[in-house]
Amino acid sequence: MDSLRLAPPDSVFPKIPCCRCGDRGRAWDRIAGKTLCPSCMELLALGEGEPIVERTDRRRCAVCHHLGTLRYLTFPLRSRRPVEVDLCADHIRALVGRRLGPHAFEQLRRQLLALDLATREIFLLHEAFYDTSGRALQPAGDWELM
Repeated sequence: MDSLRLAPPDSVFPKIPCCRCGDRGRAWDRIAGKTLCPSCMELLALGEGEPIVERTDRRRCAVCHHLGTLRYLTFPLRSRRPVEVDLCADHIRALVGRRLGPHAFEQLRRQLLALDLATREIFLLHEAFYDTSGRALQPAGDWELM
């Protein structure tokens, strides 16, 4: 089974409110089935939000193939179907914190291309956050270090 795939058609209800603040603004990303709006995702990335504590699935990480993952689900810009990505704890933290290393970014980019998707269509992998070499441009919380 692929660690990065399109979700089955009609398997996801897109407009579920954020599990933390209740915002119903649009189709939010999900981690382990929990819907998170961008504001709550940012608080999580900064370590200011309640941590996600969930049992892992017996699947392999899309980046490092580590056994034991959480499912990250996102709605690409031009796709009618969401994308599901199985990620280990380290890589889900890095993705949410916009701190993926170049190798991890390239692994995800390559798998997205196989689905005819570009990284710019995935919010947390967008070119505003990563350069063409996969180096993080705006890691969460870096502004505090300046």
